[in-house]
Amino acid sequence: MTINNIKANKIKELVINWHITEACNYKCNYCFAKWGKPNELHRSLSAVDKLLSNLSEYFIRSDSSLKAKLKYDEVRINIAGGEPMMLGDTFLNILRLAKKKGFKTSVITNGHYLLNNKINLPENILDMVGISFDSQNYATRQLIGRADRKGNSLGADDLKVVLMELTRTQKGIKTKINTVVNIHNWQENFTELISEIKPDKWKVLHVMPYGSDELLISDEQFNSFIEKHRNESLSIYAESNLAMTESYLMIDPKGCFYQNVSNISGYKYSEAINDVGVEVALKQVNFNQAVFSARYFPIEASLCEI
Repeated sequence: MTINNIKANKIKELVINWHITEACNYKCNYCFAKWGKPNELHRSLSAVDKLLSNLSEYFIRSDSSLKAKLKYDEVRINIAGGEPMMLGDTFLNILRLAKKKGFKTSVITNGHYLLNNKINLPENILDMVGISFDSQNYATRQLIGRADRKGNSLGADDLKVVLMELTRTQKGIKTKINTVVNIHNWQENFTELISEIKPDKWKVLHVMPYGSDELLISDEQFNSFIEKHRNESLSIYAESNLAMTESYLMIDPKGCFYQNVSNISGYKYSEAINDVGVEVALKQVNFNQAVFSARYFPIEASLCEI
C-alpha cells in the first residue's frame, strides 16, 4: 500500500501529542526529543492554561475543517517528553487542567516513576497510558540506553507490577506498550510477555534515523519482527518510517506545532500557538490526515505495508 492509496478514515479519537519537556532520566540512543534545552512552556501555569484553552476551542468546540474530515468524537492530550513524570506536580497540574478543558488524557512514559510510588497519581486522572518497553533483557536495554545513570531499568516483572497498579487506581484505563525495533532487539520474541499482560495496543515502531545510526535496521529486518509476532491476540500495530512521517499532531516544549518531513532531516516548526492561534499554526506544518487515521488500524489493515 502506498501513501497515495490511503484515504482518511473516521476515527473515534483525535490525539494531540504534547512533548512538555526534553528532560529524561533515561538516555535512549534513538531518542528524537532533542530541542536544545528550550524555554519550556510548563514553567508558566498561565501559559499552559492558555495553550490548553486554545487547543480545546479549536479541536473540541469549533467546527473546524479537520474535525469535519476526520469526524472524531473525542480529543486526547497525550503528554510525552523526555520523561514527563520527572516534572512531578507540574505534570499532574497539566493533567488536571486538560481534564477541565474537556480532553481525555494519556501519557507516554518509561515507567520508572510509576514503580514503587515515585509519583502519586490521583485516582482516575489518566484515560490511557503508554509505556515504552524495548527488551526483556537487561543487557539489551543497557545497549539501547533504556536505563538511568545508576543502571536502573524497567524490566518485564516491573512492567507487570506497574500495569497492575495503574488498573487499580485509574478506572477503565487503556494500556499501550511501545516498542522501538532496532538492531539490538529485532530478533527478540515478545509473544509470551505481550500475551500475558494483554495491553489494549502494542505499538511496534521502526527505529527512526534521528538518533544513533548504529541502531538502524532495514525494512526486511523490521518486517521480520512483525511477521514473528503477527497474531490477532497480540493487538499489534506496526509503524514504518513512512507511516510516522507527517502523521502525528505534535507540540514541542515551547508550545509550537512541529513535524518531521519526508527526505529532510530535522523538523518543521510553527509559530507559538499562544501567539498566532491553532488554525494559523497548524497551517504552518505538514500534517497528512490520511496517514494519521491509518495509524489507528492494526497490521491486518496493511499498516505494515505502507
